[in-house]
Amino acid sequence: MANINTKFHPKKMDSGFCCNNIVLIGFMGSGKSSVGAQLARSLSRVLLDCDTLIEQTESMRIAEIFAKVGEAGFRQKERVLAEWLAHNVRNAVIATGGGLPIFYQEIRNLGVVVYLKADFETIHARLSDEERAKRPLFADMQKAHALYKERAQSYAACAHYTIDAKGSAHDIASAIITLL
Repeated sequence: MANINTKFHPKKMDSGFCCNNIVLIGFMGSGKSSVGAQLARSLSRVLLDCDTLIEQTESMRIAEIFAKVGEAGFRQKERVLAEWLAHNVRNAVIATGGGLPIFYQEIRNLGVVVYLKADFETIHARLSDEERAKRPLFADMQKAHALYKERAQSYAACAHYTIDAKGSAHDIASAIITLL
């Protein structure tokens, strides 16, 4: 079973109610998409994967978007998507990109935020060479590790819950359901 660190303080949206979304955050490869799929199945909710939505909207892979418009351009696309989700989506599971909670400070407006915390070695072991190639910020392993260290504190600070993400997607999803 996954370890859980809770610090839940529900934040009401401007309209006066929470949107009941479950928002998964964490570093690239922490399991947001896999856990999100399991969680959505278990709760009979739709899964919205932010990276996939951006790729579909732009008709390009994330690496191509980075190459074409740079990281700043990609972050702007993430922000637009996050604001749309905050205003239009209810009762969904949202798997964010690794940088969204860093560059979109209003992440709690999307719903209950769950940080999937995995150590860098676990993340590295999970990702195949092909998966790492899809992630532009994982191109240089030393820079990726430094980025991981830099982001960890920010993830923890914006999360309602922090869950050890070393287990299986099923076990992690079950732990999240128990919290809610």
